Amino acid sequence: MIDYQDPAYAGLYLDRLARIQSSANGHNPRLIGETARHLALWMSYEDTIRVADLKTRSARFSRVRSEVRAQREQVLAIKEFMHPRLEEVCETLPAAIGRWLMKPHWINRLVGRFTRSGRIVPTSSLRGYLMLYAVSRMRRWRRSTLRFEIETRRIEAWVGRIVAAARTNPALALEVAQCQRLVKGYGDTHARGLGNYETIMEVVESQQQRLAPATLRELRDAALADEHGNKLRACLVRHSLQQRVAA
Repeated sequence: MIDYQDPAYAGLYLDRLARIQSSANGHNPRLIGETARHLALWMSYEDTIRVADLKTRSARFSRVRSEVRAQREQVLAIKEFMHPRLEEVCETLPAAIGRWLMKPHWINRLVGRFTRSGRIVPTSSLRGYLMLYAVSRMRRWRRSTLRFEIETRRIEAWVGRIVAAARTNPALALEVAQCQRLVKGYGDTHARGLGNYETIMEVVESQQQRLAPATLRELRDAALADEHGNKLRACLVRHSLQQRVAA
């Protein structure tokens, strides 16, 4: 968390984990361990700032040179394919501006036109490197971005569900914690995974404590097996849960 943001962000991570530990009365090491792992993954979500940071680290250039077995005297050119969607551009901006840009108007359409196709960024060149480096330095303003606001709300809701389930059904709480596996990557991959996650969380909310841990595990495995959601929808129908989610 310190590497991702700063010491205060690491403190927030520990505070959230303490809530889980308190709800489990400190007697469920597996729940605490799994939540700790998945909370760290979620709080280090891959926004454009994080992607730019990882792609401009010296360790990455060394790793790529090692992987292609380039000799010391050889010149190595690295070209990144970048395709930030309109949503990701909006989410990198301050929250108020980002929400405004997301609304349908001519500026929204103009930015959308420029983000319709990806572009090649040569990070081994000075110009390409400095462009991504500048984006990575926006980390100090990450807390003001729309994406940070959105992810904070999602994480708090997820932690709240785990806490509520841990008090009466620790096995269900563990399955809710592991549903974070669906929220990963960036771009289209992240959007599809998040859609599946939100569908499953609607089931958790509608069923409350009536949902069997095994059923939640089956729904999650179906979503992980097919990011497009076809297997998840079939599983919802099989358990007669689809109509309740739609309602």
